[in-house]
Amino acid sequence: MLRQILLLLAILSSQVLLAQNSVNGKITDRKGNPIPGANVYIANTYDGTSSNAEGEFHFTTTSTGKQTLIISFIGYEDFQLTKEVREMQKLIIKLKESVNSLDAVVVTAGTFSAGDNSKLTAMKSLDVVTTAGAAGNYVAAFQALPGTSTVGESGRLFIRGGNSNESQTFIDGMRVFNPYTSTPNNVPARGRYSPTLFKGMTFSTGGYSAEYGQALSGILLLDTEDNPTQEETNISLMSIGGAIGHTVKGEKDALSLNTSYTNMAPYFKLIPNRLEWKKLPETLSGEAVYRHQFDKGLFKFYTGFENTQFHILQEDIDYPDPVSYQTKNKDLYLNSSYKGSFSDTWLVSAGASYSLNNNREKVFSKTIANKEQNGHLKFKVKHIPTESLKLSMGTEYFFNQSEEIFSTKESVGKQKYNLQNQMAAVFTETNIYFSKNSTLTLGARGEYSDYSREFRLAPRISIAQKLSEHSQLSFAWGQFYQLPQNRYLRYTNQLSEENSRQYILNYQYNNNNRTLRTELYYKQYYNLIKYHSTDEYFLSNFSNNGSGYSKGLDIFWKDGKTINNLEYWISYSYLDTKRNCKDYPTKVQPNFTNKHNLSVVGKYWVGALRSQIGMAYNFASGRPYHDPNQTEFMARKTKNYNSLNLNWAWLISKQTIFYCSATNVLGHKNIFGYDFANQPNATGQFDRQAIKPYAKHFFFAGLFITINKDKRSNMLNTL
Repeated sequence: MLRQILLLLAILSSQVLLAQNSVNGKITDRKGNPIPGANVYIANTYDGTSSNAEGEFHFTTTSTGKQTLIISFIGYEDFQLTKEVREMQKLIIKLKESVNSLDAVVVTAGTFSAGDNSKLTAMKSLDVVTTAGAAGNYVAAFQALPGTSTVGESGRLFIRGGNSNESQTFIDGMRVFNPYTSTPNNVPARGRYSPTLFKGMTFSTGGYSAEYGQALSGILLLDTEDNPTQEETNISLMSIGGAIGHTVKGEKDALSLNTSYTNMAPYFKLIPNRLEWKKLPETLSGEAVYRHQFDKGLFKFYTGFENTQFHILQEDIDYPDPVSYQTKNKDLYLNSSYKGSFSDTWLVSAGASYSLNNNREKVFSKTIANKEQNGHLKFKVKHIPTESLKLSMGTEYFFNQSEEIFSTKESVGKQKYNLQNQMAAVFTETNIYFSKNSTLTLGARGEYSDYSREFRLAPRISIAQKLSEHSQLSFAWGQFYQLPQNRYLRYTNQLSEENSRQYILNYQYNNNNRTLRTELYYKQYYNLIKYHSTDEYFLSNFSNNGSGYSKGLDIFWKDGKTINNLEYWISYSYLDTKRNCKDYPTKVQPNFTNKHNLSVVGKYWVGALRSQIGMAYNFASGRPYHDPNQTEFMARKTKNYNSLNLNWAWLISKQTIFYCSATNVLGHKNIFGYDFANQPNATGQFDRQAIKPYAKHFFFAGLFITINKDKRSNMLNTL
């Protein structure tokens, strides 16, 4: 009996051994280097092993027929092989590095990111809003980066030789049509929106994605917060007004409401300035953000409203008495967006934005009423068939309807200028990752405008290559188009789109909380607007005969490691640019550019005082201006611009902060340019008047209180 049992066991064991199949081979990277410790197994079974020090593996399985062998290792793409098990012998498997790893290459040419928008972030959101002198204005903070010009009387972004109208702002991918606040002439504007809304900001000085258009020089991308972590109330008591905000959060919904009131009257009574106000600037604004989380997507709806009015008497070289200038501005902005997915490999995004801006200006007896409506619709799909390939395509539609009415007390009738324009665009972009060290992006954008009745194709390309573990090289080239400003389109229907062609070479080093960026660029302008100017309001003889170029070098160094509790950055820009545009008689350096710009920003945390102390020094070489007393055009330059700004944030408690700041603490007498009289005086000379800051210094103080359940978070990142 025992002999029979043993014989039966032997037969069964031999059958099992005969049924087992051997699976073996070797795992390497693309260069043939062995990969030890990789997981190797048959799908839907427990049969498998790990590769040894030489990358070799061997195991047996009872599975038969066609099966799937899976190999996985951190930092590499999963590998799958489907074939007959008996053929899985002496396999040579080469794994491809995963492009989703934290150290994978990304294109950085022309782009600065803040928050969570990039793996290679040169600035944090906290940097943007705690820069001394910026006073919580994200636009002013970005002006401390290379690639911008210091145009102190404007407050807007001037990028690499371009004027402020050559940049565009987007919130959650949707166009913002009036991104700056309304201000008097030669008084700097601010960014219209609260920095508390945004989780990330991307500032592009050129070479941006084919998804975006209608910007000759650069774009500013602002992404709002997704879902807040808790309910919260924020209260701000400031020297220029106050604000209150509250967030309500549900399981899948969240609503944030903010309102603010600004009145400069108390401030200007305490701090002298050179302006004569009949009604000091007063602004009432409100914002609301609603979010709903679906199973496979997130919907956001944002709305913002602002009402601003002021009345000022400004000196004018052509008038013996001050010029009376009044403004009433109302701006409404709506923005909705959705981002979701159909599956793991198909993503979708869609959005719509609408803007209504009513602006009424009165200068002496002249009244200019401007009503403008703008809209933007967008749809985009993205397909990720593999880690190495990403495909996206989309379409968008813009419309503009504006009306300007010009009248005077003396005129019998009113002069009306109407403009209606629609634009349709399509775009596509392909991201190819050859490895985690090398990537290529190919894109193209096509646009058709009602106004010009022309179709424009704008190809774009960018590549990036890692040179070492911490450094990389990027290159970007692209064609960019932009319709002329509405103020020109209202007067003529004979203009084409302006055009720029950009070349950018970027080197970036990131290691141990230190960043170095250097960037060379060249930008050629075509079809710039030319006209004959008769006075400030009437222009004629429009054409696209203008041209120009910009070339230069940008350097950025940031260090948060060398000295404990100190984070600082240094940015420098060299710009060589000339244009023949507007009513210029020849090609010259335009009056809104500086050849040299330098910014030094530092922030130091003093633990014993629970305080952050910040400073920012800004230098800009003189800007050219035309002196009609000289025969050569734009031959004179202003003196260099200097400003040292300081700020202090004191954490009184975990949720109460006192914040104060001061600009130009050394009292430099900066001059932005000169206005010259239209007619010569008795001696045959044209008198001039300096364009100066409205005040030598600006002081700000505020108390900021946060109320929530965790009793720890505060508004330090909004100051």
